[in-house]
Amino acid sequence: MLPDNPNLEWLRGQAKRRLEELRRDNPSAQLAEAQFELAKQYGFSSWRALKAHLDTLTVEGKLFEWTLLHAAAEKGQLAAVNELLKRGLDVNTREKGDNTYAMHWAAAAGHLDVVRRLADAGGDVVGHGDDHHGDVIGWATCWPDTDDAAHRGVADFLVSRGARHHIFSAIAMNLADEVRRIVAADPSAINQRQSRNENHRTPLHFAVLMNRPEMVALLLEVGADPLAVDGSGQPVAAYAKSPEIDRRVMERIRAMISDELASSVRGHRPPRGGPIDLVALLALGDWDTATHLLRENPGLTAATGGALHLTAQRNDAAAVSWLLAHGAEVNGRWSSGGAEVTPLHLAASRGHAEVARLLLDAGADPGIRDSMHNGDAVDWAEYFKQPELVRLIRAR
Repeated sequence: MLPDNPNLEWLRGQAKRRLEELRRDNPSAQLAEAQFELAKQYGFSSWRALKAHLDTLTVEGKLFEWTLLHAAAEKGQLAAVNELLKRGLDVNTREKGDNTYAMHWAAAAGHLDVVRRLADAGGDVVGHGDDHHGDVIGWATCWPDTDDAAHRGVADFLVSRGARHHIFSAIAMNLADEVRRIVAADPSAINQRQSRNENHRTPLHFAVLMNRPEMVALLLEVGADPLAVDGSGQPVAAYAKSPEIDRRVMERIRAMISDELASSVRGHRPPRGGPIDLVALLALGDWDTATHLLRENPGLTAATGGALHLTAQRNDAAAVSWLLAHGAEVNGRWSSGGAEVTPLHLAASRGHAEVARLLLDAGADPGIRDSMHNGDAVDWAEYFKQPELVRLIRAR
């Protein structure tokens, strides 16, 4: 049931937050999926149906907070933007949902002509203070679907009018010189966090999420912590879509493990290590060191800390096989995005058929349901639009 005085911008914010939850399990999840899930929650067949319902409640469906200028800017309707500005609408009015200008939305949609018109009318090209802490340039560059010529053109225009890249927009645009400049001017930028809407990701998490291996290497070079965790305690490895994206992170962790092993020998003590150390060694195919760490560390087992879950969602079939052979619990539960899930849930949501077969062959139970959505592995495969995984799991 919708709340009293439902507001479209509030719902947009809810959809963005739902998207962040989905991307913790599947970084490739799209906004449309989050919108669809939210619409179903309120009893509508689609996001379009939900918006149509709101349109019947008040003029233009904007419900107090989102101005017509915001709506026209997001849709790229330059003629409407011109008319609204002519009629005296304030170009720097903020909406209440994300505390943004119309320019934020035009930038996010890649509408350079609208962004230019708003700037010519006195629009603030910086836009500091939005709820995502991204500024206008972040809205132009930091969403998963903004790596194209249109959004790059918007970012370049903003810079030409006085905006400056922050570390996240520079990473998104693969601007190595900008990243170096930013960190040189403010070394703390390497540890800057995105907003709560983005689960307080570090620049390193963000570079892996955005599939920027060159930026991953650069961030490590200038001091990024390879063991950093996001606001939910998830390591960088949880954001990787494949073992290649964060290989430099894994290499850095392995170097730290090597130092620890040498120290343990000198100190005549067992080596210290955790699940992420094991994942790093397996990601690099360093089976001997992984075996040594597991054997010598009495507090570490193949079944602890979500190692099997991480390797399953990273599509690392060799690592999954190794962990299963060394005692990992195929039906063990681990918290991912607030839901207790099995490795099969994660493999199914990512479309990792080979990993799913390995898990099923090892006795994975496809009927186990997650703790948040009450979905089994088929439900997750269906929701994340992985038809091959649906067929595979049902066949078992």
